Amino acid sequence: MSRLIHWYRIFIKLFLFFVFWVGSIILITAVFPTIRLFSYSNQAFKRRSRKAMCFTQKIFVGLGTLVGGFELKVENRDYLSHLSGKIVVANHPSLLDVVMLLSVIPNADCIIKAALGHHNVISGIVNTLYISNSLDFDHLTRECTKSLQEGNCLIIFPEGSRTKADGIHNFQRGAAHIALSSGCSLVPVCIGGTDKYGLRKHDPMFSYNPKEKFIYTLKPLPEVNPSDYADLPVPVAARKITDRIKTDIEAALNR
Repeated sequence: MSRLIHWYRIFIKLFLFFVFWVGSIILITAVFPTIRLFSYSNQAFKRRSRKAMCFTQKIFVGLGTLVGGFELKVENRDYLSHLSGKIVVANHPSLLDVVMLLSVIPNADCIIKAALGHHNVISGIVNTLYISNSLDFDHLTRECTKSLQEGNCLIIFPEGSRTKADGIHNFQRGAAHIALSSGCSLVPVCIGGTDKYGLRKHDPMFSYNPKEKFIYTLKPLPEVNPSDYADLPVPVAARKITDRIKTDIEAALNR
């Protein structure tokens, strides 16, 4: 019986990937063009499109929960859904981390890998709404600061890539530098739950946690204010902020 459930979950995982692919095409070909048609400015278009992304990710998460593929549990959901002008920094254990965050944060912007901008399915989404990490750092910082000043929340995965089975990677300092430059606070978010085998980096496509379904927990941790480090040289401040965030997330994972 347990083997039957395991194969059912693998089937559901592949089904949800297909749903995500179809949904992305609908967003690119129908939803975004319609929003642009009725938007008076590019800023209004992006604001409405981000809300549409949040709504569609909520539907996707709801479907995944309904069919037993995964489950999302959020601590202090109201706090996360009303964030404005904050840098959300999270660990990155699986392929669906950004989906979970986007389903909760309606005004989310992201820094994305440049390679995703060339992905046939989602390039139309990421190139329209999000910030590529291929920009030189000064340009990247300006774009991030502008987005934060518009009231968006900037999602950053400082590991730079999905976590492997051996634990969290070293955190890069880009988020801390953006916080120091923009003056915006960072909100660490611990993404925990059950083992994400099947959604981690280099896991086989036809694989799934053999013991239980994917459960995601999102837990916001105390904000980190860059002004607390204003008396330090920027490189030192960035290192201390990054170390604090990594320590806080690791401690939350081990509780």
